[in-house]
Amino acid sequence: MGPGGIGGMVAGRLAAAGQDVTIVASETTAAQITARGLSFTAPGAPEAVSHPDARTYLTEPVEVLFVAVKATDLLPALQRVPAAVLGNATVVPFLNGVDHLPLLRATYPAANVVAATISVEATRHRPGVVEQVSEMNAVVTTDEAVAELLGKAGIDASTHSDEDTVMWRKLAFLAPFALLTTSANAALGEARDKRGEQLRPLVREAAAAAGTRKADVDADAIEARLRGMPASFRSSMLKDFAAGRQLELDAIAGPVIRALGADNAPATVDTVRTILDARRP
Repeated sequence: MGPGGIGGMVAGRLAAAGQDVTIVASETTAAQITARGLSFTAPGAPEAVSHPDARTYLTEPVEVLFVAVKATDLLPALQRVPAAVLGNATVVPFLNGVDHLPLLRATYPAANVVAATISVEATRHRPGVVEQVSEMNAVVTTDEAVAELLGKAGIDASTHSDEDTVMWRKLAFLAPFALLTTSANAALGEARDKRGEQLRPLVREAAAAAGTRKADVDADAIEARLRGMPASFRSSMLKDFAAGRQLELDAIAGPVIRALGADNAPATVDTVRTILDARRP
C-alpha cells in the first residue's frame, strides 16, 4: 500500500524476485500501473518493468501487507484495506515515527503487525516509475520471516528482538536530521553551518526520549554520524518543505516532545516552532 519511492522500490524488488505482488494505490496510480506496469531502476542495474495487480482497494487476502504511505496520509489510506479482507496477514509498516504501530494494531486486530524501519533514498518520478537512488537499502524488523522475504528480493534485511529499539534507533537519528535541515531550509552541510549549535541538543533529546522506552540508542554515535554525513544530504522533510507539501512534524518530532514533556525538550520544541513559523503566510 503506497507505491511511492519506498513502496515502489519494495514492490519492484519483490516482483523481480518472482513474488506475486498486489499494489493498493489511488485511482490514477493504479490505472497507470495496470496500463503501463511498474518501472523500477537501481544503481548498477538495468530498468525492470513488472506488471503487478494494481487496484484501489484490497479485495482478496494477502500474506504480507507493506504499508509505505506518508504518516500524514495513513488514516485515509487505511480505508483502502478493509480489516475483514486483510484477516491475519503480517503487516509491515515503513513509516516515520513510532505512533503508527498502535493505530495499525487497533485497525487490524487479527493481523500480525510487526515493527520495521527502512533506510534508503528512493523517489517516484511519476506514478509507476520509481528509482532507488542510494546504493544502500537496509531494513530492520522484529520478524524473521519478513527479513527472509526481503533478503531474497535484494534488500539488506536484519532482525532485532526489541521493538522499541528497532523503532527508536531510526527516529533518534531521523528527528535531528529532519528538524535541523528543515529549520535551516538547507542541505545538511549548510544546516550544520547555520544551526550547528542545535545538533547536539536535538540528538540528546531524541536519545533521552528513546530512553523512556528503554530502547538501546547511542547518542554519541548518532551525533558523529550526522556530523560526518555528506554536506549534500537532504531529509525527506526538507524536500516536502521546499515543495510546499504537508510535513510529518508530529510523526517525527511529536514522540520526542510527548515522551519528555515540552519543558524537557527545548531544542526540539524551538526547532518545530521555527519550521511552523516559516510556513505562516
